[in-house]
Amino acid sequence: MSPWKPTTVVPWLALLAGVCAGLGWLALGPLSTTLQSRFPGEEQGVADFEPLLLRAGPDENPSGGSLTAAGIRADLSFRVGSDRYDREQQPVLRLWPAATVEETPVSLLTDTPLLEHVGLSSGVTNALIQIVELDLDNGSPEVLFSQYSGGAHCCALVTVFRENDQGAWQAIDAGAFDGDIFAATEPVPGRGYLLATVDNRFLYRFSSYAGSSPPPQFLALRGDQMVDVSHQPHLRPFFEEDAQRQAQRLADHYSGEVNGLLAGYAASHARADRIGEAWPVVLQRHDQDSRWGVESYPDECEYHGRDCGQGTEVRHPNFPGALAALLREAGYIPEDMVLAHQP
Repeated sequence: MSPWKPTTVVPWLALLAGVCAGLGWLALGPLSTTLQSRFPGEEQGVADFEPLLLRAGPDENPSGGSLTAAGIRADLSFRVGSDRYDREQQPVLRLWPAATVEETPVSLLTDTPLLEHVGLSSGVTNALIQIVELDLDNGSPEVLFSQYSGGAHCCALVTVFRENDQGAWQAIDAGAFDGDIFAATEPVPGRGYLLATVDNRFLYRFSSYAGSSPPPQFLALRGDQMVDVSHQPHLRPFFEEDAQRQAQRLADHYSGEVNGLLAGYAASHARADRIGEAWPVVLQRHDQDSRWGVESYPDECEYHGRDCGQGTEVRHPNFPGALAALLREAGYIPEDMVLAHQP
């Protein structure tokens, strides 16, 4: 298995997208897929379908383009503001039925797409589409759309489109992720395509963005929802590797915002079933003077995806107490696991 090294800006995902972009203009006819359900056993085979990807940016495919595979044609185009002072562009994804190998003639005036999705207006052209098998329980691959929202440290907006049991296409909001746009990848060959990113819940949680060191995160499509599958055993080697990376940073006399690093350090050790080894380090090395993340308020709870209730605030005795609560909330440790707050 090749090394997989996540960072807060996930540049390896952008590199993968660049390598695959050349495949984007291939027009393929209906491809044979072997549909075997992942449920209930995860050991079954995955569909024999090679994803197609098209990336559109200032230097490649600035006007968009098309992908055709397995009876689906995905068109990506951009609307430009009509005002000469408004040069922002708005990506538009349209899905059409495509029954032949040849490009299917489409009239925007008379034909009705299976689905039309209009993205956010942005001052930059930076989006991608991917036809990829994410859900083995329906009859066709999915279409992934990712757009860069602009702004500091944010965001890759990801939407997945799937065909449901009634033959209708539905949009699933996968989320907004730190860093550049990215496509689905297959971290472990033969085990299916996932969204491989970093756990954004650890960004800004106990330190600044620069001081944060989030662990890897893997999301899979399950029906009409994206589900965190990072706990699955075949993904454990990625967390073991990340645990070693974060431990090395601590060993190198790290002098930054140590609580942000310790949070990711503990999380990856927990996924690697080594929280007992990591927790004494957390108790020994944490910055006792930092209150970042120890006290949170309702607006911060909403930002981190939690419901703290109206007019309430969450107080923890110290950083270890706050980190232990996050690890339980996010599923890194069992809800009934008790971790000491003091050395």
